Amino acid sequence: MKMRKYTAIGLALAMLAGLSACGNDSGGGSGEAGEYRLVIGTTIQDDSASGIALLEYFEPYIEENSGGRIQVEVQNNSVLGGDRELFEALQLNTVQATFGPMSTLSNFEPNYQVCDFPFLFTTKEQAYEHLDGEFGTKLAENLPNVGMRLLAYGENAFRNISNSSHPIETIDDLTGLKIRVMESPVNIATYELLGCTPTPMAFNELYTGLQQGTVDGQDNGVVLTYTSKLYEVQNYYSFIGQIYAPNAIVVSEAFWQSLPEDLQQVVQEGSDYAMENQRRLNTEMENSLLQEMVDNGYLEVNYVEDEALAEFKKATLPVWEQFKSEIDPEIYEMAVEIRDSAA
Repeated sequence: MKMRKYTAIGLALAMLAGLSACGNDSGGGSGEAGEYRLVIGTTIQDDSASGIALLEYFEPYIEENSGGRIQVEVQNNSVLGGDRELFEALQLNTVQATFGPMSTLSNFEPNYQVCDFPFLFTTKEQAYEHLDGEFGTKLAENLPNVGMRLLAYGENAFRNISNSSHPIETIDDLTGLKIRVMESPVNIATYELLGCTPTPMAFNELYTGLQQGTVDGQDNGVVLTYTSKLYEVQNYYSFIGQIYAPNAIVVSEAFWQSLPEDLQQVVQEGSDYAMENQRRLNTEMENSLLQEMVDNGYLEVNYVEDEALAEFKKATLPVWEQFKSEIDPEIYEMAVEIRDSAA
């Protein structure tokens, strides 16, 4: 396999979709139009790089190359629930696919915690090489045992740090700052070692939290910082790249097994095709939106490099040992080798 990322009404719709997909007892043999229905639910926006990739590449590729035997329905914008709810829906086959974050997937497959380890990857090219290769395959191999199958990796972003007080140029500049982080033990431990006060907070509360001073800063990538207008309540954006956050297309294992081999191949190829374009679109969007924020004076931007960046990496190394016991030994050693190869 080539590796490359309810509301009551929404749940009812999703369950109907799942019944349509798995209730067909033909096993794909009849070749009739609309024989299978694939509902992919996500929390992303339609006009994001990921939303565009699903609507303009994933859906048409699969429908056309299956000869209409698979009907794809893209439900973005959290219509069918949050990321965790969507992964749970895959286990029940009430939703057939999602495009979600590895940090959430780690609740079902703990080995994915390694993707949140600080400075695992230092460039996108390095991340693509290893996630699309043996490392990514090894990470995904246990997912069928929990009712899911990962088809292709995409991306969210490299996490950096914005704040309202001053540029982050050295690790000491983080001292005393309250930084909003995801509710992840690895993330919290990482930011504690950097000397700031990590503050878990739901994303939909972040803008108000920054505005009211509940937190001083946050660690999202360029695109989300722009599209959520966080620049309105932040003054500085510092490129550190402490965490590369991959997303992936993951499907229900029950749905996958209901497909004949030829349609499995179509869905796999459609996923690869969509994620290749998602990465391209995401990078293009990052570059253009960063330039817009700089040109319009929305944020002052700086880059942490060389000796200063080395201090960040050194300070966060204990996270690796702290969570080592929760990761498969083979995967952990592969991750260490990846990390050290770019040192």
